[in-house]
Amino acid sequence: MRCSDSRRLVVGGHVDAERYRASWLESMAPYWHIVARSADVAPGSVVPVELLGRPFALWRGGDGSLGAVARQCPHRGVDLSLGAVDAQGCLACPYHSWSFRSDGSCASIPQLVEDRVLPGADTVAARVAEAHGFVWTCVVAPGQERRSFPSFDVLDAGTRWFWMGEPMVWEAQCLRQVENFRDVTHFSIAHLDTFGNPTGVRLEPTRAERDGWSVRFDFDYPVFDPTVAPSEDRQSFPGRFEYDVQLPCSALLGGASGPGSVMFIHSTPLDVDRSMVFWGCAFPNDVVIDDAQYAPIEEAVWAPDRAMVQSQDPIGLPLGPRDELHLPMDRFALSYRRALADLGVPSSIPHSLFPRNVHPSAYSGAHPCVTSSLCPKPICTSISKRACDRRRWPIWRRSTTW
Repeated sequence: MRCSDSRRLVVGGHVDAERYRASWLESMAPYWHIVARSADVAPGSVVPVELLGRPFALWRGGDGSLGAVARQCPHRGVDLSLGAVDAQGCLACPYHSWSFRSDGSCASIPQLVEDRVLPGADTVAARVAEAHGFVWTCVVAPGQERRSFPSFDVLDAGTRWFWMGEPMVWEAQCLRQVENFRDVTHFSIAHLDTFGNPTGVRLEPTRAERDGWSVRFDFDYPVFDPTVAPSEDRQSFPGRFEYDVQLPCSALLGGASGPGSVMFIHSTPLDVDRSMVFWGCAFPNDVVIDDAQYAPIEEAVWAPDRAMVQSQDPIGLPLGPRDELHLPMDRFALSYRRALADLGVPSSIPHSLFPRNVHPSAYSGAHPCVTSSLCPKPICTSISKRACDRRRWPIWRRSTTW
């Protein structure tokens, strides 16, 4: 782990950080994750990539096919990403020229005659696929993944073109990054130099709705033109942000870059505490974008988000409803965290450590126990939701002031 700063990966002296890391990485393994942009892997090239704490060598053969294997050669541990693609489309080690196919099997050992290979000379391979200009990788065997990579229907329809941004490494957990991407409350605080409007600080998004692998909500917000310098007479205009988070690590955002635009991000877990954000934006086919203007605006929007998320403690995302304080505008955070918990993602904070209050309206009238096996109410000791609803919930709602 790379927790070299003062932040903690988990909270609680009795919580083992290595055990949490192993459990968290295992929970992220049955999904497809982006490891590169397709344009960055040219035919005949080899690229070092990282996923779930594992280094891989990614290459493209002359016929356009892709492969990804563990970066260390099983012979002498040399970094295979320093190797080359041979005429058969295999990856050859730069040290002794052992070559490997995309399924990890050893194709040849030049030091042996008659095309012999050693038993056990195979290496670990990951499955690779391409979609929408990205290279996706999955480390589990076929049939063990929990879902295919997220769909991008607006691109598949052929009515939009895709502007692709530069990937960004964040010293933060990917789930923290995804939660930040859809956090609308900070617009009027952290983004005043671009699109943020101070009058919108108390605005609330619509209630989040989960549909299978998707969690959606909308947010109406008075947006400032980010190309105009902040001033007292800067005019705002009505904006509508349409969020669709594709569990666990992808998100679509409609309307943020203008009418008809749909932004896409995928936060790839390099490790439990590091991520790489792949992103871009789909624009209607008749829209022309000035790269020299658009790219710096997006960089100015990403910068404060990156700084905030890289400072969060603990690094791991807490999933219990009482692990952190929540307000009504945090409804989506609660929905997202509950969905992750349903997928078996571990929480970085044991639920019993922080008996903090949750504003009742953050659940839109629903009992907070629906997101946890332990009730977060300060006067309730019941583990049974039914018993808690019957005996304590009405009293707590009436007697608590916020």
